[in-house]
Parts: sequence; structure tokens; C-alpha cells
Amino acid sequence: MKKLFSVLLFSAMTLTATLSQSVDDVLAKYFESIGGVEKWKELKTMKLTGSVPTPQGEFAFEMNRKAPNKMIISLDVMGQKLIPQAFDGETAWTLNPFTGNTAAQKLPDDQIKDLKRDAVFEDPFIDFTGKGHEVTYEGTGDVDGVQCHILKLVQNKGKGEDESTSSYYFDSESYLPVLVKQTMSNEQMGTQEVDVYMSDYQDIGNGLMMSFNMDTRVGGQSVQAIKFTNAVINEDIPDDVFKYPGE
Repeated sequence: MKKLFSVLLFSAMTLTATLSQSVDDVLAKYFESIGGVEKWKELKTMKLTGSVPTPQGEFAFEMNRKAPNKMIISLDVMGQKLIPQAFDGETAWTLNPFTGNTAAQKLPDDQIKDLKRDAVFEDPFIDFTGKGHEVTYEGTGDVDGVQCHILKLVQNKGKGEDESTSSYYFDSESYLPVLVKQTMSNEQMGTQEVDVYMSDYQDIGNGLMMSFNMDTRVGGQSVQAIKFTNAVINEDIPDDVFKYPGE
């Protein structure tokens, strides 16, 4: 019995060490593939331009991001400025002149959680334990014929409504993410499983790699396909660009 207990204990310790080593190994290769942790830590701003198809046609958009947690997306639609999402570090807001209201509006509470998470500038895997996140190795999987390592990321572990879980699929050769699976919820759509497919990685400057194609799918159907065409990094972006202008 004592021997059996020792064997089981050794097996458990070996399994834990293997899983831990797998997380460290995958993340080390991931960070190397996207340009290195230190370079990403030095990044303070990012200005992205691109296009997004809609039933009314394809529209150009601009996304501005600034550390630690500011973000704004704006589109030029038929000569009018549409801001579907913005976060100034405190307030999440939107501006949609096509509703007949030309004033900015605060986003409803059920949309704030996901936006606040997405607005965080630094990669969630960088120093994840210090941020209160948990990462576990979930084995391997196939994404459109590409063999992948799967890491489950639980952000803000144990912090109630702030906790969120995503599964990242890393290409086993390039160690670049090709798919992120996450659960999102709001009052209008309820709870949905959302898959974000990423491809066309390009150098945005200083050797930093980022996906230029992001296809968001729900139930296997594409609901939003974003294509970036240009990226500018570490250019000064005033805080006023993100600031909620009031209703």
C-alpha cells in the first residue's frame, strides 16, 4: 500500500510538472514568435487602419489603442463618424448618429465587461500570474488541418463577474495563435460561444508580429471579418482621443 501511494504521488507530481512545463514551453515559443516580451512591454500605443465588410458595403475603420487600457474604434460610414466602441480607462461609450442621436452614449452594463477586458493593452499572457490570471495546458487540437497546442486562459481568476475564460489554439509549428474560443453574453443575444480565427501575421514594426485578418464566428457562421491594412506603433495619441465627451 505504501509503495502504491508513492507511485501515485510520483505520478501526480510528474503530471503536474509536465503540464506546467508545457505551459511555460508554449508561452516561451509564442513570445519568441511575436517578437519577444521586452519589445511588447516597450509598446505604448498602436494605431491600426483597415476595412470591415457589412451588408451595406465595406467600410474603412481606425482603431487606436494606448496603454494601459484605452481603446477607440471609429468608422466613416456615408460621411458620418460611427464609434461602435470606446473606453477611456473609466467609461465605456459609443456614438451612433444613425440612431437619430448625435450625442455619445454610455454602453449598457452587459457590454462593459468584454470591452474592458479587450481594452487592456498588454498581452494577457505577459506576467499572467501577477495579473491574477490562470493558464493551463489543455492538450492538442486540430484547427482546419493545423495541429495546435491549447492553453486555457482564465482572466481575473476568482473575481466574480470580472472572471472570463478563453481557449487559445497555437499553431504547433509557428506557435502563433490561429483560434481563440470564448464565451460572451449580453441581454440582447444571451450567452454565445464565439470563435475568433486569426491569420495573415505581419510585422507591425520592430519585429513585432500581429494578425491582420480576424474572422469572428458564432455557430460556425462569420459575423464579423476584420482586415487590417496598416499599423503604426508608439506614435503619440492624446488621451482626449479616447475621452467620453458626455451625452
